[in-house]
Amino acid sequence: MSSEKISFSNLIKDVVDPSFCVGCGTCEAVCPVNVIKLENYIPTLIRDCIECGICYSNCPRTDFDGAEMDNKIHGRTRKDSENLTGIYSEVYAAKAVPQDIQDHAQDGGVVTALLTQFLADGGDAVIVAGLEEDQAWVPNPVIAKTRAEVIKAAGTKYTPSPTLVGVKEAVKGQKLDKIAVVGTPCQITGLTRMTLGAKKNVKYGNAVDLKVGLFCMETFNHGSFMDYLSENEVDVTKVTKFEIKKGRFYAHNGEERLHRARLKKVKKLIRSCCAHCGDFANEFADISVGNVGSDPGYSTVLVRTDRGKQALDKAVGFGLIEIGPIEDFEKGESLVHKLAEMKRSH
Repeated sequence: MSSEKISFSNLIKDVVDPSFCVGCGTCEAVCPVNVIKLENYIPTLIRDCIECGICYSNCPRTDFDGAEMDNKIHGRTRKDSENLTGIYSEVYAAKAVPQDIQDHAQDGGVVTALLTQFLADGGDAVIVAGLEEDQAWVPNPVIAKTRAEVIKAAGTKYTPSPTLVGVKEAVKGQKLDKIAVVGTPCQITGLTRMTLGAKKNVKYGNAVDLKVGLFCMETFNHGSFMDYLSENEVDVTKVTKFEIKKGRFYAHNGEERLHRARLKKVKKLIRSCCAHCGDFANEFADISVGNVGSDPGYSTVLVRTDRGKQALDKAVGFGLIEIGPIEDFEKGESLVHKLAEMKRSH
């Protein structure tokens, strides 16, 4: 295939048709002639493809060398103890301090605190998953430029958002120079490829200043998820928070629990593309955050790069986040490691 031009048709054949596509929007973001659009989370060609292969080379679901990417980011390959988690320099249990962040946080509020500090330090915007104003629990990428907008978007959505389309609008549309991006592992992989990969985009590389990665096991198909809630007499317009904890799925309205189910009951809602992902701990982010491996109310934080360390240190220094050690994490026996191994093997 080395002599054959790679085009959008290869992306359809190798990624979309086998149901590997995650709907992240990387292909739309990197297309140099703007002929790719996501429609219902599926990339669609709206004009003729110029067969440059950039969409294919940056897609998180086409083959790439993870060890080579580790070297580009960190200047080294992984230790044996980092095989499941990705390279990291420090690990903490952490939580946000400000009450307004805690009131809206999914778990420890660490991601929200990091983002508000990023804006306070002169960042132009952060790209986060928010919700459509006129539709119940439909995620969409939000270009948040104020503390209030960041806090409003806090909380896990559990269904996909085309985050990289938001990155495109921020960088190419609004010409922003310094942004942070929050994403799931597949989204951060796409972002990393388009900023550091073989066919990287210089504009994105210059503008993306901080990558905050979320731990992720899988996401739900939005339509199936809404149908499930309706079948179980959950009024989705009243839900303020969804949560997965200790093998159970919950829907809440403030302090009121609207629904509880064993996790195996909602497994049928998981998107098929998630079965092909082996990255639980968001291995290519600057800093990765998740709600497992720490006490309730805290998040586990893996600091991966100097930029991630700088972001955390700033937030701690300004009193937005408090951190503490996680004992014996390097032994590889934490819940983070167990879930990462489970995701690798499924």
